[in-house]
Amino acid sequence: MNKTDEKRQIIIEMAADHLLERGMQEATLRKLAKSVGVSDRMLMHYFSNKEELLQAILTVITARLVHLLESAKTEQMPFEKFLFYLASMMKAPQVRPFLRLSLELAAMSSQGESFYTAIAKQICDDFFRWMARTLKVDCEEQRIPLAALAFATTEGLMVLDALGSASIVEKALAGIELKN
Repeated sequence: MNKTDEKRQIIIEMAADHLLERGMQEATLRKLAKSVGVSDRMLMHYFSNKEELLQAILTVITARLVHLLESAKTEQMPFEKFLFYLASMMKAPQVRPFLRLSLELAAMSSQGESFYTAIAKQICDDFFRWMARTLKVDCEEQRIPLAALAFATTEGLMVLDALGSASIVEKALAGIELKN
């Protein structure tokens, strides 16, 4: 890797840290440049446009989330246990910035911003694949439908948590226990 590529990678990593800490409202060129200690013109020396920069940053953030998920996983789990695991994981301080960013990207995507839709879909796809691998199922035909249900349930829990509706989250988890 040459010096330009090394500097580019350092910029991406620092900007990823910044967005995880501050959120997408800090995704302007000026704010990103300031967060990495360069001018916005110098930032554009390493990237052809803002979309290329954000694509690189959000790709690194997605890779970090996948790494975090993979390193936290200890064993395959049955559906109900998996949901409780995911709910507890959502409370972990190292996971919360990813959740907030995911919600921000979903909101931007819902406004028709196709660039953010592609990134949000990438994050969802990676998360879904991880869920499918982590679920313990009795037969393989159950894996994808149960992973989809776990994904939809988790996303719902995440929105409720973001809205400060912890009591509904707790009631939903209690409902899962009643099912058993």
